[in-house]
Amino acid sequence: MSPFSLSATKLAEYHHFNCDLYLHDAFHRDTRGPPGGVVSETAQANFQRGVDWERACLFPYLDRENLLLTIPPRPIDSAVLAANIEADDRAHFFVSGVEFWPPMDKLRARFSKAGTDPVQFGLAKPDLIEITREPGGHVVWRVIDAKASKAVKTSHHVQIYFYHLCLSLLLPGPLFEPADDAAIWLPPAEGFDEETCPSMDDLHSIDINLLAPSLDDFLFRKLPRIVSQPREEIPWHLNPLCRGCPFEAGCTQRTVDEGRLGVMPNISLAQVEVLRTMLGVSSSGGSGTTDIEDLHRLLGDSNEMRKLELSHPSTARKAKRILAMRKSAATSPALEAARTRAVQVIPRRNFTFPRREDVSVVISVVIDPSSSKQRIATFCISVFSCIPTLAWEPVSGPESAFIETLSSLLNNILSLNEYVKPTPLTQIYVFSSSEEAAIRAHLIEAALTSSSVSDGNLRLCLGTLVDGAALLQTNFQPLVLSVALLSFNKSQFKRHALQILLERMDLPITGTIDEMRARIEAKIQELQTQGGSDDKRTEMGQLPRVVVLKKEIESLLALPVPGYWDLAECAHVLLPAGSCDRACPTEEDILAIYRRETKADTLVERLEQRNASIYAVLQETRRRVVGFKGTMLVNVAKPLKAEFLDICHEPNLRKLFFMQQFEVLAKLSDLWKSRIDGCPDAPVLEYHGTTAQGTHAFYLISGNIDISGSKERSFYDYLLVEDETDVTGVPPEALFDDLSLAGCLFPVTHAVRAQRWDTQSAVVVAKVAVADVCDVLLVQARTRVVLKIWGKSPSAFLRRGAHYRLSPRLVDFNTSKVLSTLLELDVKASTHFELSSVPFLQLVVDPRSFASDTRGKELVKKEAGIQSAFRQLRDLGTGPDDPAGALVLKASQHRAVQRILSNRLAVLWGPPGTGKTYTIALALLRLLEAYHRLGDKRQHIVFITAMTHAAIDAVEKKLVHLIACYKAIDGLPVEWLDHLRLERVLKGNEQAPPPASGSVFYLGTVYQLYNFSKRYNFQVDMCVIDEAGQLALSSAALVLRSLAPAGRIVVAGDSQQLAPILTGTYPNRFLFGSILDGLMQLSKLPVSGHHPLPSSPTASDYSASQDTIVQLTENFRLNPDLGEFVATIYARAFKPQKAQTRLLAAQLARLEEAAAEEDGPAGPVRRDVQVYLLALSAVMRRRRQIALQAPRIKTAQRRVAGDESVPHAVSLALIRLQTTSRRPEGVGYEAHVRGEAVLAAAVVAALQRCCPLEDIFVATPHRIQRQAVKAALREQQQVDDLAEQMEGLGLSEEASSGTRGTVTVDTVERLQGSEAGFVICLFSLPPSATPDLAFLLERRRLNVAISRAKTLCILVSSATVLRPPVGVLANVGTAQGYAFLRAFEDRAWAGKIEVDVDAL
Repeated sequence: MSPFSLSATKLAEYHHFNCDLYLHDAFHRDTRGPPGGVVSETAQANFQRGVDWERACLFPYLDRENLLLTIPPRPIDSAVLAANIEADDRAHFFVSGVEFWPPMDKLRARFSKAGTDPVQFGLAKPDLIEITREPGGHVVWRVIDAKASKAVKTSHHVQIYFYHLCLSLLLPGPLFEPADDAAIWLPPAEGFDEETCPSMDDLHSIDINLLAPSLDDFLFRKLPRIVSQPREEIPWHLNPLCRGCPFEAGCTQRTVDEGRLGVMPNISLAQVEVLRTMLGVSSSGGSGTTDIEDLHRLLGDSNEMRKLELSHPSTARKAKRILAMRKSAATSPALEAARTRAVQVIPRRNFTFPRREDVSVVISVVIDPSSSKQRIATFCISVFSCIPTLAWEPVSGPESAFIETLSSLLNNILSLNEYVKPTPLTQIYVFSSSEEAAIRAHLIEAALTSSSVSDGNLRLCLGTLVDGAALLQTNFQPLVLSVALLSFNKSQFKRHALQILLERMDLPITGTIDEMRARIEAKIQELQTQGGSDDKRTEMGQLPRVVVLKKEIESLLALPVPGYWDLAECAHVLLPAGSCDRACPTEEDILAIYRRETKADTLVERLEQRNASIYAVLQETRRRVVGFKGTMLVNVAKPLKAEFLDICHEPNLRKLFFMQQFEVLAKLSDLWKSRIDGCPDAPVLEYHGTTAQGTHAFYLISGNIDISGSKERSFYDYLLVEDETDVTGVPPEALFDDLSLAGCLFPVTHAVRAQRWDTQSAVVVAKVAVADVCDVLLVQARTRVVLKIWGKSPSAFLRRGAHYRLSPRLVDFNTSKVLSTLLELDVKASTHFELSSVPFLQLVVDPRSFASDTRGKELVKKEAGIQSAFRQLRDLGTGPDDPAGALVLKASQHRAVQRILSNRLAVLWGPPGTGKTYTIALALLRLLEAYHRLGDKRQHIVFITAMTHAAIDAVEKKLVHLIACYKAIDGLPVEWLDHLRLERVLKGNEQAPPPASGSVFYLGTVYQLYNFSKRYNFQVDMCVIDEAGQLALSSAALVLRSLAPAGRIVVAGDSQQLAPILTGTYPNRFLFGSILDGLMQLSKLPVSGHHPLPSSPTASDYSASQDTIVQLTENFRLNPDLGEFVATIYARAFKPQKAQTRLLAAQLARLEEAAAEEDGPAGPVRRDVQVYLLALSAVMRRRRQIALQAPRIKTAQRRVAGDESVPHAVSLALIRLQTTSRRPEGVGYEAHVRGEAVLAAAVVAALQRCCPLEDIFVATPHRIQRQAVKAALREQQQVDDLAEQMEGLGLSEEASSGTRGTVTVDTVERLQGSEAGFVICLFSLPPSATPDLAFLLERRRLNVAISRAKTLCILVSSATVLRPPVGVLANVGTAQGYAFLRAFEDRAWAGKIEVDVDAL
């Protein structure tokens, strides 16, 4: 063996450290590591946890189950390994103890093919090899590694791929066959011990083909270059990922000596690339001095910085943010701290670190990584106070004593409120995020288990220390928001209901309705202000319950510590030399004492010393910050208060009530964080003047701005503020109270709403206007932005040539409706003892309790006769356009309709194009007809709803079409249709009341139907929810509140399409996802008994018809090849009902008749698009072409032999976009988006030339892409601006030859429920934007975008997305999305188009 080699473990560690220098030094056995191979205490503890998982739990379990074959741990060759496996006759087992040398002779061939020198690899030791004997006699093997971490990591994937690669070369075929995947076996989420039974469900597998592109490139191309490079030429950077690296000490010293950028702490690898790019493109860089001095020189050169901001605005903006620089600053606190080696204050406003408190509670916890539970091992709590009479000794103990000890201390502090005036302000602190997470996890676990802790003590600790979505895992949910979002409508809450609410709040129940309502609002306001203060601006943003001190120091102070720092380093540089608190024990010291010291007093002493250092650091940080000009700690601590207001009693409704409020809080938190820093990412506009229409014209100076895809109503959803250079004061936006105006329409004309504006801060009234973006257009290479503005006197602060920033405000018309509805249902449930009296709650608690309809059998029998009659009429008809044919259901659709007629709850689950909307529409008509034939002529009121207007339009069109088909059949009795009305509810408050007789189908959004039903207070017989995968369960309550106790519910959608857009992250998708997800999960629970909330299911968990769920399988939209691809993520294959028209091939061939316009910057792109589409036409016509690469997987339709004159059915096409630039920093995200948009516009133009009657969708994941495509289409004069303002980019003008197809450019979310002949999906990224991969590679988003296509889907992607770094695949959802994308790539005809963004 060569003295230089790399093991699989070293390869995995490289992907953890992400450092080429580590790999080089590890290969060459560099001696700069610690002497004697010293390993940190944390590393030893983690290693011990892994050993315990394997040897004390997993392997003994497999052995007990007779599933383990153990081979003595010594290197063996492939023949011995194969013989051992063959000798074991079990059908399924696992092999442990395998060790082997990688087959270098065969691996050298891979290196040679890649054109690199071979690298020697060390001994391989996979934990397990799973063996499965197939019926044919061959053996399928799979690599499994056991890891004791909480989640799968990239380093794990590297190891299992390397083992798989080697074994695939060692184990001979055809007897031995590798599995398509490999897996990581993790312990249960709740921890493990010797009694734990490992579960196969904890095997996290990944397809080897997903890992291969990235890891093959690493192993056979990148790795040889790294290890053969001279050490001094290898790029590297000292950063937080270096923690635990054996070469860290040497790199730290070298960083300081050479003045590298790593002298500044906490600069990530991505961030350092931005700084290096900025230095590279400037004339100040590369002078031969250190990086730090080059950067200092550049920042001090105002002319050079001005040039950079003009030529590379994105890079300059990112660099300033990394360096903690304000807009007008010429120096960086982070840089100055590194240069001067002195602490610097970062001039930044902060609302999460209080400027003062009277009582400081500091908590330290020890987390033992070797523990199977990874919770609190021991703790120490210290109280520091400025109240002279208050002095408490620190308290400590094991995990079991934490809640009782903490609650006792908190009760003592609460008792101060009674006799200390003013009421003491209290704040709780921990130092690290890991400590805060461990405390939260311990409290949540105690709330979920049968804990010995008293309920009162647990509630006190939860209310004091835990906030946010984590509380939704428990039954303790406080009220979190202002009374502004909780409206008590007099007609909705009668006297009895208000009295129930008052009783729940321990308030008097007497008085008038107005008095009772005012009493409730006052109580909520009192709780919300945490102490009764009536000044709503005393708290800006929201202080966290527990302040993580390290995070606050990082945002406020720049410390002269290279790489990264912890408490010990922070205390050393921050505290004065003579301070006894400066000598703080390190995390490693404390962990070592805990694990090895037998005297408990030693550990307690160190923890108390740590708490004292934390408090000293806290005080010193505050002293430096408060005394610095331009820095503001805007909030003070609050009195300790841990009240829970159980305004909703039913546990599920209470969770939904809290979640709905938390959603608003999460949105506000994002706004607060931006506003407190002066909205650094907001677009800046230059005022030009007032237009003739009274609007205001601006020109975009920096940033990006987007106009909504639908401008039916002006929401005035932005704040406009002058972009002043004085940054020492509080930004006016930070004083804006969103909640009081969240549900107001502008311009404000109502006196009460105008009063809400008047109650805003005087600064807001004087300096802030609300704005609505009317138009964004290009005028002579400049972006012109037209705004409507409302304020007390907007013209008073609009000055021509002045700069203004535009930032979003919270617009929310619906949260108060949902909260009031949930509260109404809870009150109703408390007064009615039968669950069936509240259908929404019945749906949540026990959907199986929805009994069969009393006349279900009769209805089904009548419906069967109707189906048979229409089938006979169809067979006697004149052809495919005969109206009877449209009234005949396919097999799965017929099962769905019978389910709807026979049961009060039906769930229609169907993949894209399976006719869900059609089935719903025809089911409603069949139901009415069946009732009519039974002689039941009662009035039936039906609510039909969906999240988007497009989906509602689709239902309405289907109903209108089907009614027309009924009436078009001669002699068919349709008098029952004469008593049916379809009414679209666009403004519920203005809708006419329901008629006294005759059935009515009301179609509208849940919010407008809610307004309508609330106004007239009536019940409906049936609620139909289409595209239910997008509708949150809490929002569904708005329509289900009106459902009669015996009413029906029909839910239709696709669980593989987009879910509701939620800001927060919630513990499960049963309550906190869509109504469709919740019902599909509940259907899998046992029929009786109490059962825990399930995790999210996949499509494969459901059969074609299970319980309340009926799956539709016939596909009417997608061509067979497109349907075959989409079906890869569904349990059952589609039954295609259509084929691609032969006309398409000839239509695309028309492009040969007219040369593409090559004038202008986009000319080459238009030419390349024409070549691409002509090549696609040639494929369809079975002619030779050289522009496109054939698909790797041929669909069943392509394998059918037949007449060569029959066109190929091609529905999947891929454009591999490569954007290029001559700039040193490469292609930035904004430039790439412009290039992608020009390509999309060229495709649209070409398709319109050859297929002018077809509709075209351009589906974009991001709004910035939508804006860019619109701009590119305008440049090509393909869009009518007036039509665009009304609905996407609808080109609705009539062509002389017929109705011209429409072009719609919109986000994927807004296109769900719609379809078009051609769909262009923009899913590409430049290499600089890899952080956005997780969003793009969401399978649901990809599925929705691709499956909108009826004829042809053209996916535009790039190498960054098609061949992502292996790191993104550690996320299960991202890996699933990437697998779906690869499946498309494998089936698509692909071509490459290059776009020079510099030329655009």
